Amino acid sequence: MKQNPLQNVATALARHYGSFAASDSSAGLRPGEWSTLVRIVLEQGKSTKKNRDWSWITEKSLATAGEAAAETVSRLADVLESAGQAGNKAGLLNALAKWWQRRFPDADARAVLQGRSLEHWHNELRAMRGVSWDLADRILLVVGGLPVYPLDRASMRIAHRHGWMEATAEYDEWQAFFVSSTCESEVELEQLWRWNVRVGRDFCGKNPDCQRCPLKSLLPASGPVPLDGDE
Repeated sequence: MKQNPLQNVATALARHYGSFAASDSSAGLRPGEWSTLVRIVLEQGKSTKKNRDWSWITEKSLATAGEAAAETVSRLADVLESAGQAGNKAGLLNALAKWWQRRFPDADARAVLQGRSLEHWHNELRAMRGVSWDLADRILLVVGGLPVYPLDRASMRIAHRHGWMEATAEYDEWQAFFVSSTCESEVELEQLWRWNVRVGRDFCGKNPDCQRCPLKSLLPASGPVPLDGDE
């Protein structure tokens, strides 16, 4: 595998975007908390450009996992829709609330999550209908602080188009690329992931805008590597 360029990626994106630590939708996300999991589920697939007021979570039936687990799915759907969220996430949140109640009823969720292997938690989360690999990894990274990278389409496009990874690589190979190399370069996984989400939205969509992209200087001399299914 080629030398990992993620330190250069982080430097370029920090210069372009700055830190997301307190400026975007990551603000207020605290590891080990149920409300953080709720936000991760509801934010999946949405833009992270604008701040949102999430105070409604603490005022509704989603305030605690116990409350969410005790509600009917139809009632949770009404709560979500009244807050301008997608009601079709109600069943998933209800299932996750019951899982949370079983696993962390009176315990520090982050400590419990870090006490078992990624494989264990992947198996549990992926067994729930509606939990993709990407969502499971978002939960384990942001809620549990585990060393795992949410492998979204944007990240795959960026890595492939720059010639760092083959789009056909296995899941474990992608994890090694992002996780092992960020540890070596001291780049924070969650920060890198959020930066890449922004790059994917702003520049590296189906039709890439390489000329304006902050990662342009890291492209191969021949230009972006074509990605089957996009170009």
